[in-house]
Amino acid sequence: MACLLAVSSMSSSMFSFIKRRSSWILCLFLVIHVSTSSAKLDSLREVTDSSWEEILSGEWMIEFYAPWCPACQQLQTVWKDFADWGDDMGVNIAKVDVTEQPGLSGRFIITSLPTIYHCKDGVFRKYQGARTKEDFLSFVDEQKWKSIEPISSWFGPSSFLMNSMSALFKLSMFIR
Repeated sequence: MACLLAVSSMSSSMFSFIKRRSSWILCLFLVIHVSTSSAKLDSLREVTDSSWEEILSGEWMIEFYAPWCPACQQLQTVWKDFADWGDDMGVNIAKVDVTEQPGLSGRFIITSLPTIYHCKDGVFRKYQGARTKEDFLSFVDEQKWKSIEPISSWFGPSSFLMNSMSALFKLSMFIR
């Protein structure tokens, strides 16, 4: 009888050990999953009126969109998929909601949506190609942006003229 009791006690403590170990392994997998999921969310950056000068250094692809725009809504999934590749390619992928950032809409003279710009160390070019993840990837990877004429310094987002346009767009939204 004592032998049966010892085996029962031993199997119960063994079961408890395995249960605790399984719980720890499950928690570990959950933490890893959450941390990798949040890293993917951070790959698409939001540019604002107060942070836009960050795009003047490094390489960037920036989408200007409005939440109500059907073409912009169609592009969102593709743009997020493209953003997941940004770190691997050494390019920052960003988006600008023109309804929330009217100053940037004026600064970049956004007249149609969605509008996409490529920026490399403060030199801006307007992207005119197809809007698939593969096309965006090849545009950056094969440096197709080099064949596009850069935006004139007069119309560059840092110019006096575009600073004035930005202020005008902000004022118009304030008055409205």
